Amino acid sequence: MAAEYNDGEDSPRAAAIHRPLTRMKTPDQILFDHSMFARRSEVLDIVLDHIPQGVVVVGQDYRVLAFNRPVEDLFRLPAGTFVVGCDFRQVIRIWVRETGQDAAMLERALAELDLQRHFEFQFSQLVHGEARWVVLTHDPLPGGGFVRTFSDITVQKKLEERLLEMSRTDSLTGLLNHQAFYETVSAEIERKNRYDRPLTLMCLDIDHFKQINDRFGHPAGDRVLWSFARILARSTRKGDPIGRVGGEEFAVLLPEAGMAQGIEAAGRILEAVRGLSIKIPGRTDSVSFTVSAGLTECDESMTVEQLVSAADAALYRAKSEGRNCYRRSL
Repeated sequence: MAAEYNDGEDSPRAAAIHRPLTRMKTPDQILFDHSMFARRSEVLDIVLDHIPQGVVVVGQDYRVLAFNRPVEDLFRLPAGTFVVGCDFRQVIRIWVRETGQDAAMLERALAELDLQRHFEFQFSQLVHGEARWVVLTHDPLPGGGFVRTFSDITVQKKLEERLLEMSRTDSLTGLLNHQAFYETVSAEIERKNRYDRPLTLMCLDIDHFKQINDRFGHPAGDRVLWSFARILARSTRKGDPIGRVGGEEFAVLLPEAGMAQGIEAAGRILEAVRGLSIKIPGRTDSVSFTVSAGLTECDESMTVEQLVSAADAALYRAKSEGRNCYRRSL
């Protein structure tokens, strides 16, 4: 569909074109100017439809004066939504309904139509069930109305999300890294205090991990770390934050769980590890290992540092009392 325009007597573009006609003296000159107008409209059609961004021109009465094909492709609203002369406020209402927006977004979108300044705004939308990100640029026109451009930034957003995920994820195990895990602990402590809900932290350490590396090599050690991360994921609830917080050190946060539930989870983890035997490529023997764990339940006065210190102290007791066991904080 080519770009469409409203060149009525009152439109700014029509006024700009018609003003020179009042100074024309002959019918030939008037005919010539109409021909130039037609050619200019055709050229503008081509130019607008080849701009990759969606473009909408809206008059001071909220009526759509022009739009291009990319804006239709970007939003994929029902046929007939974008029509020259339609009320752009109604277009917004249809967009809210079709793309999963809420009442607050509708209120904001309508209010911003009257802003007489340049602004940009990023928003997400559902296009036929697919999440897409768009950046809107709004520029007011002299005398009223505005021009808006819309750019699809979904690829950029996905890249940003991927980079953020990579910055928070341990590359070997896929678990949260040290910083991300303890940021999560801090947030969960705040939530626990706000709603007075239980919260338990479990710290775990692979026993004699250095000996595994020395005997079988670092690739085998990596397989042990990766395998243990899978055991942690299988032995805890979906959504429980799990982190690799050191070389062979791991931690599991158990929101909405007290000490009894934490002990049950620790028992499942230790039992799963005892039954594991990891085959190493190029070797006839396999790797078995054990882990030790320490648990503490958070109380309302604890900071992140105090919670971690208490769990670490319980883990130290487990290792000093024979390893391959768990201990709770005193």
